[in-house]
Amino acid sequence: MANASYNRGLFRLGSYNWDTDAVDIGVLLIQNTYVFSRLHNTIADLTPVANEAAGAGYGRKPIAGGARTVLEDDGANAAYMKVTDGTVTWLGINAGINLWVVLFFVDGVNLADNANSLLGFYDTGVNVPVITNGGDVTLNFNASGAIKLT
Repeated sequence: MANASYNRGLFRLGSYNWDTDAVDIGVLLIQNTYVFSRLHNTIADLTPVANEAAGAGYGRKPIAGGARTVLEDDGANAAYMKVTDGTVTWLGINAGINLWVVLFFVDGVNLADNANSLLGFYDTGVNVPVITNGGDVTLNFNASGAIKLT
């Protein structure tokens, strides 16, 4: 598999003002047994939700800080939705190895709501897959962009 967007996420981005919308973007970690499908719409569709990471120091997180911008890259035939210096950190996490990353819209204020809409799936990249062993883990969403649409 390769990094990809969920259809629901692409649909939502059509009416989402990345740089001004107040809806937060959340991050969860999922075990590498999860089978990606663009047709998954909500966290509840991550067949089963039991595929989500679990263990000491783990919980869903919002992407913190950073200004949101959109960049058109004609040379790469792509658009990037960036979060300048946006980070997600888990302290003392021990939730498994070879974990993949899922971005989702935080509908309302509840990160734990399984009805939150899925946005993007990442199984490759810097620090992805995620390996936890009781230390701190930080994911950065910066220069390369949080989301790449091609």
